[in-house]
Amino acid sequence: MSVPPDAARPAAEFWETLFAQGASNSYSTVEMPPADDPVLLAALQSFGALDGKRLLDIGCGSGRASLFFASHGARVTSVDLSANAIANLTQFCAARGITNIDARVLAAMQIDALGPFECVFGSMILHHIEPFHEFAAILRRAMTDDGRAFFWENHLALPMMGWFRTHCVGRFGIPRHGDTEEVPFSDAEVDQLRSYFQVNVEYPEMMLFKLFSLYLLGRRLTGVAERLDDLLYNVKPLRRLSYRQFVRLGPGSPAGFR
Repeated sequence: MSVPPDAARPAAEFWETLFAQGASNSYSTVEMPPADDPVLLAALQSFGALDGKRLLDIGCGSGRASLFFASHGARVTSVDLSANAIANLTQFCAARGITNIDARVLAAMQIDALGPFECVFGSMILHHIEPFHEFAAILRRAMTDDGRAFFWENHLALPMMGWFRTHCVGRFGIPRHGDTEEVPFSDAEVDQLRSYFQVNVEYPEMMLFKLFSLYLLGRRLTGVAERLDDLLYNVKPLRRLSYRQFVRLGPGSPAGFR
């Protein structure tokens, strides 16, 4: 991800500046994602047929996920705190006659005013939201009784990850790839979701050594890091050490919404 040089700005300003770049930055460019995007396909599998269903895309950013789900027949409400992100998506849809996406500038804590939704999606958004226990209750109110949610998230697998992000990232030549207010999503926050939903967590890939390559080695030795991560992923109990996870929420038993 290419980000503005001053990532130490307050979060709202940071993301507003990023999305102001529009098509000049790959991260903020509005475009239809590949049809075989593995994250979106996993979400689609969780949701099932989307024709006519109301779907909420929280923290929609560039709107690519919204476009994907709209192309599968969902009536999508896309929300983001960035007015620039919402303007980019609105203009893209208007230019192409896409009428089943309603894009709004809105905070995650206000989504229950828009519901109820049968499906909720978020990509790397939960770890931005605080106080999270309040959001968990708001999310429940924003969904139908049989609603399902799918989140693609990072994962605070080890306490030292949080310490490293707080004390080292953005200093000593270590790059920052986000704003200063976000922290990785913790298992304690997953447990807060369990108060309202049946929760299924999956680690679709191993990302541990690749973090070292990204933050400490300037992306050097990426091939070696990938091979080490692949070896770790073969040991099922170690998968929870991954920095990437799917968090699925739904009614009934966990087996009912895998």
